[in-house]
Amino acid sequence: MDCGSAVCGSRISLNFMLEYMNMNKDFLINIADRLYGVALLDEIPTGNPTSLVYEAAAGQNRYILKVQKYSEQRASHMEFESGWVSYLSEYMNGIAKTVTSRSGRAYETAAVGTEQYILSLQQKAEGKIVDVNNPDEFNIRLFKRLGGVMGQMHSLTTHYDKNISSPEFKWNGPNFWRAGLTIPDADVRRSESLLVAEIERLPAGSDSYGIVHFDIHTDNLLIDRDGSLTVIDFDTCQFNWYAADIASALFLALMKKVPPRPNRSESERTDFAEAFLRAYLEGYRETRALDRYWLSRLDLFMRYQMVDEYMAAKLYWPDTDDELREWYVGWHR
Repeated sequence: MDCGSAVCGSRISLNFMLEYMNMNKDFLINIADRLYGVALLDEIPTGNPTSLVYEAAAGQNRYILKVQKYSEQRASHMEFESGWVSYLSEYMNGIAKTVTSRSGRAYETAAVGTEQYILSLQQKAEGKIVDVNNPDEFNIRLFKRLGGVMGQMHSLTTHYDKNISSPEFKWNGPNFWRAGLTIPDADVRRSESLLVAEIERLPAGSDSYGIVHFDIHTDNLLIDRDGSLTVIDFDTCQFNWYAADIASALFLALMKKVPPRPNRSESERTDFAEAFLRAYLEGYRETRALDRYWLSRLDLFMRYQMVDEYMAAKLYWPDTDDELREWYVGWHR
C-alpha cells in the first residue's frame, strides 16, 4: 500500500519503474489491449515505487490504468477498495469510477516470468491536479467544496453494507504501510505507544468509525473548470475514524501550503489551518453533521500522523539531500 505521507510525492522515472517491476512497455501495451481493450497513451509519474500509472484510450473514451506488483495483501485490498469506490461512485459525483475488465472483474492479474502484477482501470475524471501555488485554485472555495465531498463520502459510507470493521484493513493493521517496521528512535516509539493507546480508547460506533480515504491532498484531487472536485487514488483506504480523515486532510494541506521549512512561522501555519478548517467544516456540515467532540480530537490524530511523516522521511527521503532530510526528521521528532 502507498505510504499515505506528504514525503512520498517525489517523481520517479518510467525507466526506473519498468526495471524495478521487471517488465517492458511492449508487455504493457499488449496486456492492456487483451484485458481491457484499451491503448496506452501517456505515462503519469507518481511517487509510488510499486506501481505504474498510464492514461489509456478506447475510441474517444479516456481511462487511467494502474499496474502494481502482486501480493496477497494487495489483491485483498483491491477487493476492499474497488467495492467501496464502486458504491460511492454510484451515489455521488466526484469519485472516479472503476471500469471492469473484458472478463467483468474489478481488477486483473498478469504474470511476467516469475513476477505477478495487478492491473486496474478507472474512468479518467475531468480536470487537473490542484495547484497549491495558484490562489485561483487553492483557496477557501476549494476547502469548502472538499469538506462537502468528504462529508458526503462519510455519510454514504455509514450506509454501505460492507462497512463492517475488519482487522485486515484497520488503520494500524497488517495493510498499514509501516506494519512490521520498527521506529528507530526510542522516544518516538514511546510517544507513538501513548498516542495509539489514547486513540484506541475513542468511541468507534458506526456514526464515527468506518472506511475512509485517508490520503486526501492536492495530488489526489482533480479540479474542473467549473470548480467541481474529483477524488482519486484510494490505495490507502482503511477503517479509521471519520475525524481522522478530516485531520489527515488538514495535516496534508498544511504540509503542502505551509511546510515547516523554509522559515515558516507557527503563526502563519496557525492562520492557514484555521482558514482551511473553517471553510472545510462549512462544506462538511452541509452534507453531514459533526459533533464538537470530534473537533477536539483532531489534534490527537494530527500528532499521530507526525509519526508517519517521521518514518516516511527516514525511509523515503531522497539521498541527494541528507541535511534537509535530517532537519525534517528532527522537526517531526
